[in-house]
Amino acid sequence: MLIVFDLMDTLLTDPFRRAHEAACGLTFAEFEAVRPDGVYHRLERGEITEADYWRSLVDSGLDWDVEEFHRVRRAGYAWIDGMRDLVSDCTAAHTVVIGSNYADWIDEVVRDHLHGLDVDVFASCRLGVRKPSPRFFELLADATNTPLRNVLLVDDKQVNTDAVAALGGTGVRFTDAVDTREALRKAGLAGI
Repeated sequence: MLIVFDLMDTLLTDPFRRAHEAACGLTFAEFEAVRPDGVYHRLERGEITEADYWRSLVDSGLDWDVEEFHRVRRAGYAWIDGMRDLVSDCTAAHTVVIGSNYADWIDEVVRDHLHGLDVDVFASCRLGVRKPSPRFFELLADATNTPLRNVLLVDDKQVNTDAVAALGGTGVRFTDAVDTREALRKAGLAGI
């Protein structure tokens, strides 16, 4: 079985909204009303550069502080209680990877927060496709030589767990480390 953990709001807290708010002085809802449709997903898929993303925000009329965005983003990552131990326990008996819809900042996050864990990282910015697209899971399965039926995804978003289940894999909706550990045991994973 291949265990795939989502990264943001499954393993680590996601400072994305707070960082955007700090960088432009708007609530996230106000920011979303101004931000060009789909531009962040284009960044997540690696279709545009970070500089293009910032430029699109400024072109939309936003007063933008990139340094503040990154300061708040970097300060906001933290392991969710119990999840580092769970990932470590899973790697002792199973192949574990990270499957994330995150922009190029993922390299920094991996370096600073996933050190010491035996996991590969599959990010939408490298694959060119985001979860819940079936193609994301197909590429991940191909890269790890795993049949889709043997892919188990732990993710905080139901749409993503439903997507992997629709392909014959198993989806576990993340709520906390205790419930996730129990769900993995119920799925028949030994050593967890």
